[in-house]
Amino acid sequence: MDTGVQIFPEQREVEGALANLTVQAAEQAISERGSFTVAVAGGSLIKLLGSLKGKSEIDWNNWHVFWVDERCVPHEDPESNFGGAMKALFGDVPIPPSQLYAIDESLCHSNLGAAQPCAEEYDARLKGLSNDILPVKDGLPVFDLLLLGFGPDGHMCSLFPEHPLLKVTEPWILPIMDSPKPPPERITFSLPVVNAAKMKCFTAIGEGKAEMAAKIIESAGDTFIPASLVKGDVVWLLDAAGASKLKI
Repeated sequence: MDTGVQIFPEQREVEGALANLTVQAAEQAISERGSFTVAVAGGSLIKLLGSLKGKSEIDWNNWHVFWVDERCVPHEDPESNFGGAMKALFGDVPIPPSQLYAIDESLCHSNLGAAQPCAEEYDARLKGLSNDILPVKDGLPVFDLLLLGFGPDGHMCSLFPEHPLLKVTEPWILPIMDSPKPPPERITFSLPVVNAAKMKCFTAIGEGKAEMAAKIIESAGDTFIPASLVKGDVVWLLDAAGASKLKI
């Protein structure tokens, strides 16, 4: 993993660095081809971008937002990554609704049996986008930026330790029917799609993230730790507590 590790004293500085990184990636992509593609994880990560709400200079009209994984539930469900992100940020900024790529909730009346149709629909929708929006290289989409989280077991997206999906290379969007974390049925980016993105960014805030963050950073390529399999331009933003187990 080609990592750039940046450590800040407090969470506030991490939030500022994440906002700056995201805005700079957006400005570069929009200047190059007129659009910016960012895919985000669920959980607390999106809340770190709250400071973007007040930035009038952001060209929201040319943002295209995706989710690296999603629980197969309606958007109003508390488990929905899309719903959480709308409440935390995207409901308060003027991105055109058609450029917020949520799963098709009409396929999620029940979690049971929803993963396969949701994955197929999302995969087809992404593959239907123009190259000006989502470029494709060597058969894989090239997102400008992925904002990734990781779990205490080292999972990222909905790719879990020792799960068979870690070795699946196509299609772009995979169904998972047996997630170790509820709800069991989800969709997720494949590992090759993650690695094809221009830039990947992880954040680690607080002592609760410190031990696994250190393992991921220091044991790149460990198949027992999916997040350590992320390759290419990878940036880590940590506060002092989140970095407390690093040996650097």
